[in-house]
Amino acid sequence: MKKLMLHLLCLLATANAIAQTDVTGMVVDKESNEPITRASVIVKGADGKIKKYTTSKSDGGFTMSLPSVAGCRLEVSMMSFAKKTIFLDSVSFPLTVRLEPGSTLLKEVTVKADRIREQGDTITYNVGSFAQQQDRSIGDVLKRMPGINVESSGKIQYQGEDINKFYIEGSDLLGGKYGIATNGISHEDVGAVEVMENHQPMQVLSGISFSDKAAINLKLKNKAKATLTFHGDAGGGYSWHPEGAIWDGELFAMAVMPNFQNITTFKTNNIGEDLSAQATDFFAARRGTDLHRYVGVSLPGVPNLSRKRTLFNRSALVSTNSLWKLGRGEFKTQIDYSFNRVKAEAANITTYYLNEGNRVVTEDRNGVDRSHSLSGKLIYELNQKTAFINNTLKTNIDWDDISLGVSGSLSNNQTASLPDYYAGNDFKLIKRFNGRHLITFISKNEWESLPQTLSVSMNDGFMRQQVKDHAFYTNESATYAFSIKGITVSLEGGVKGYFRTLNTELPDMPEEISGTTTNVLNTNYLTVYATPKLEYWVRRVNFSLNAPVSFAHYTFDKALANRSEVYFSPSLSMNWKPNNRFSMDMRGGTGRSPMNLNLIQPGYVMTNYRSFRRGVDDFYNSTSQNVSVNLSYKHTRRGVFANVFAIQSWSHNPYTLAQQLYGDYVVYSYTSAKSDGKMLMASGNIGKTLDFMRGSANINGSFSRNESYLISENNSVNSVGTSWSAGAKINGALLRWLSFDYRFDFSSSRLAMNGSNASWLGSMENEFLLNIMPHKKWEWHISGEYYRNELSNDNFKNVFLLDTKLIFKLSKRLELSSSLSNIFNQRTYNYITYNQLTSFESQRWLRGRELLISISLSK
Repeated sequence: MKKLMLHLLCLLATANAIAQTDVTGMVVDKESNEPITRASVIVKGADGKIKKYTTSKSDGGFTMSLPSVAGCRLEVSMMSFAKKTIFLDSVSFPLTVRLEPGSTLLKEVTVKADRIREQGDTITYNVGSFAQQQDRSIGDVLKRMPGINVESSGKIQYQGEDINKFYIEGSDLLGGKYGIATNGISHEDVGAVEVMENHQPMQVLSGISFSDKAAINLKLKNKAKATLTFHGDAGGGYSWHPEGAIWDGELFAMAVMPNFQNITTFKTNNIGEDLSAQATDFFAARRGTDLHRYVGVSLPGVPNLSRKRTLFNRSALVSTNSLWKLGRGEFKTQIDYSFNRVKAEAANITTYYLNEGNRVVTEDRNGVDRSHSLSGKLIYELNQKTAFINNTLKTNIDWDDISLGVSGSLSNNQTASLPDYYAGNDFKLIKRFNGRHLITFISKNEWESLPQTLSVSMNDGFMRQQVKDHAFYTNESATYAFSIKGITVSLEGGVKGYFRTLNTELPDMPEEISGTTTNVLNTNYLTVYATPKLEYWVRRVNFSLNAPVSFAHYTFDKALANRSEVYFSPSLSMNWKPNNRFSMDMRGGTGRSPMNLNLIQPGYVMTNYRSFRRGVDDFYNSTSQNVSVNLSYKHTRRGVFANVFAIQSWSHNPYTLAQQLYGDYVVYSYTSAKSDGKMLMASGNIGKTLDFMRGSANINGSFSRNESYLISENNSVNSVGTSWSAGAKINGALLRWLSFDYRFDFSSSRLAMNGSNASWLGSMENEFLLNIMPHKKWEWHISGEYYRNELSNDNFKNVFLLDTKLIFKLSKRLELSSSLSNIFNQRTYNYITYNQLTSFESQRWLRGRELLISISLSK
């Protein structure tokens, strides 16, 4: 009997296996016949319900097993391609699915009604379901979406990582300057925000090079397409501190056509809004010229307080950005100009921790900073499956003039002229052959001039520091890569050249300090390098190994002895994505690298009226190691997004920073002594939609510990800085006529020197906004901030700032508003900060009560 049952079970299993149908095939580009990776492949039944789902592999292949394909259809879709539908009743396998380039009209799988949808690697947020009445820009709404973080400058992170592209209707108009769109585009013009995970912006690398970054794409509403949209506002009023007139104005225009896009904006204000950061290029790489300002004169600043409360400014920003589609390529122009005039006052007490006793310096500071910035880019780009070409011609000119008066322990007047002239050209060509082979050519050339002048007038004399710093950098390389069965091997070889001249002159020095005050240096190097790289894809895991090696020859025109060095800095990374909800990145690296060439400076340079800097008089190399892990999780059905990041790094330098006091002056220099440092940093974030009130909530935290060594007054100092923070945000609409935003942040820090622990000092910030709509034409905003800043152990400074705004909507396009900020007219704020060798206590002046009346118009 048992044998009979066993035979029957085997027979049933065999019948079931026979009944299974394997749906197999390959997805390819119809024009180039190349495989398409990560295309969405769905089998639907006759009732339209999904029976099976997968994505195409690196070779374009896919496999699914079903009991039967009778009445079923196969749907294949991919960004930038038209969707393909194949009925499976009378086809033979394997299939070859050829996708044609075109607009992709995806019928997404709804996994969160009206709020969040997910299909493959694309997450779609419904803008209307997250927007509140008080929101104006798309950035205001992005801040409410779980998994997305937006800074005040407009910079965006997804799951704790910076995005790698920002698209408007699939086009990259702004590049890294997308803060202009984040803070400018009206959320009423955007229907949906798409987050494309594992986004590879260069199509030619699809299926060959893995990307763990995400991109943002704004899907506009029909009313904002193929037309000119604009909105603007103008306001004027009065300020009680400083007394006088205030203004705020903005004009934003956008045109999104099939073959043309343009965004032009103009902003100006003197109400404490910093505009210069909104034109920052968030994708810009570190300049190869690697010049840094020696002069360090700056106006007093304040931590732990909103900048709009402390910035006494006159600011303007003009930006125009255009994109033309020319054949298969794109031509883009970007021009930006910003102006800032900032005034600041502060009363400071600086304490230097010394073995023989602390030294205290008092200062009352009053200054003005006038800065101008003009930048431009001309870009041509061809982005196809078989070829990628990008040429970017760029320039940037900055003028920064600072005037700062100081009274107290050492009264003086400082003026600094700090222009910066930069020009560069980047060229990149990638060609793909036979679907598996790549050849890449890269050419980068940059020039920069950074002259600096600092003049200091004192009761008993005058000092003038002049710096002339110029550099040219070039990097020419070629790469060959091939990919086969999930393995990509590449080898890059190239040459780098760097040519820098530095001339500094300080005719007069304080009598207390002796030494050379002139630097005449030529710092040049020529580097030949090779970078082999191996990428291996297996199932849902990607391994990447980099092993760059280089030979560098340095010349210093007799200032130092010429020398040659060999550097090797291998790194290994792993990305594991077992499913669409969870992913993990692990990275590690070690290496040997040259010191910062800006430190080669045997003579003194005056950085401000009482600080002088002298660099090293020899060449050093450093070593470092690092490991990091990044975990992310999302459950779109439940609206949950979470991420955790941690990094540990070690550094080993044969030179050490030293501080020495000479009377009222402080000298920073470097000495030949080992200095090992450690850094541990961890952060986490979890966000959740709150559908019952059309809102969301977020909890975040961080921890850091930094250990370093230096020398103060000829004594070794081991300092350990530790800090942690925790915060939360929540928003929603409690009632049809009542919505709110609330944010809480708490941070605490401590500095220990030579084993002696200082007290933990904490700061707390609360920010809230209530929006009340008693009538469809009326809005009333009540907002405020509460700060609790610990100046010393158990000594707190509390500040409460309250604002209000009333809005009357004349029509859908026109509204009037009246706002009153800092109702209680708070005018001062005290704080204290610590570093390795000093404490700094300051009283800072705040913007007083302000009344502003505005009119807004939109189209």
